[in-house]
Amino acid sequence: MSEYQYIEFRAIDGTVSKKDLAYMRRQSSRAEITPSSFTNEYHFGDFRGNALEMMRRGYDLHLHYANFGIRSLYIRLPNGFPDAKAAKPYLDGKSIRFITDPKGDAGTLAIEPYYEAGDLEESWDLGRILDRIAPVRSEILEGDLRPLYLAHLAISCDSEHDPEETIEAPVPTGLDQLTKAQRALAKFYEISDSLLAAAAQQFATPPARTDRRAQRAEWLRAQPVATKDSWLAELMSGSKARLRTEILAEFNKQQPADTWPTVKLDRTIAELRAAADEIQRGMDNKAAAEAAGKRAKKLASMAADPAPYLKKTEQLVAQRSTDAYQQVSQLLADLREALADTGRSKLAERQAQKLKTHNPTLRHLTAALRRHGFLPK
Repeated sequence: MSEYQYIEFRAIDGTVSKKDLAYMRRQSSRAEITPSSFTNEYHFGDFRGNALEMMRRGYDLHLHYANFGIRSLYIRLPNGFPDAKAAKPYLDGKSIRFITDPKGDAGTLAIEPYYEAGDLEESWDLGRILDRIAPVRSEILEGDLRPLYLAHLAISCDSEHDPEETIEAPVPTGLDQLTKAQRALAKFYEISDSLLAAAAQQFATPPARTDRRAQRAEWLRAQPVATKDSWLAELMSGSKARLRTEILAEFNKQQPADTWPTVKLDRTIAELRAAADEIQRGMDNKAAAEAAGKRAKKLASMAADPAPYLKKTEQLVAQRSTDAYQQVSQLLADLREALADTGRSKLAERQAQKLKTHNPTLRHLTAALRRHGFLPK
C-alpha cells in the first residue's frame, strides 16, 4: 500500500490576515493556500508545519488524514467550551484534549485517535469531509455534547484502548437524532449505527431545553444602543462569522445555556459493543426478512407473467455492455427459480439459448449465461 496523506485547514470566523498568510506559506512550499484555506497532499513525506500555531493565527478547522491510520481533527474554540465542566469527562488529556492558548480562554480541541493501517476503510472524498463536519464547531460552541461523545467513541474504539478497561463517558441525549454534521463525524470515524443505537437506549425522549432563540432576542433588546451600533458597524466592514462568534461568546457568558442532559452508566466499551452487536443482529435479521419478502414478491410476479421479464432481457442485450449481460443472466436465473414448480420451468433456458443463437459473437454474454448454468462450459 502506498503512503498517502491529506492536510487541510479551513477558516470559518474570518479570513487570515496578510501577515499571518505569510506565516502559513512558510509552513509548506507546495500547499494551495488562500486566506480561507490551506490544502496539501503527500504521496511521500510529511507535513512539518506547526498546526497549532496555524490555528492560533486564523484557521478554525484542521484535518490530517493518512491511509496508514491517521484521522486527526482540530477545532478552534475562540472562547473555550461554553461549559468546561460538562466537556471535561470527554477529554482524556492525550488523544482528545483541549490545548489552551498561552493567554486567554481560547484554544484548540484536538481529536487524535490512533489506528493501525487497515483498521478503517480508506476515505476517497477527502476534499468534502471538512465541509460536512464543519458545523459541529458551532454545535460545540452552543453547548451540544454529542460531538464530544462521538469523538470520545472514536478514541475509545481505536487501537490504543482496551475495550475491557476503557469506561464510556456520560451519554448525551439526542444520539438517535444526530445532525447531518454529527452523522458525517460518525461516518468519518466509522462509528456504526448499532453502536450509536446501543448508546442511545437510555433516552426514550430528549428532555425539553430552554429556547435559546427567545433568550437571545431578549438579551439583544437589553444591550446598550451604542454596543449594538458598534456591532452593526463592524458587520458592515468585517467578518460576519467572526462577529457572530464574539457576540455569542458574550451572550453565553451572561446567559449560560442549560447543561446538555447526560446519563453516566459506567459501562466499559466492551459492554457497549456487546449491546451494539445484539442490536446489529436484530437489524441484520430484519433486513434479511425484508429482502426475503421482496424477493418472494418479485418471484411471484415473474411466475404470474414472465413476458415482461423476457422482453427486458432482450432490451438489456441491446445495450451491448458487460454489466447489462450480467443483469440478463441474473434475471434469467431468477425467472428459472420462479418457474421451478410450474409447467414452464424450461422457459428461462429457452430464452438463454435464443439470446445466444441471435448474438453468437457476444462473448461476454455467452460467459455470463455460462456462469449461471444456462450454457455448457
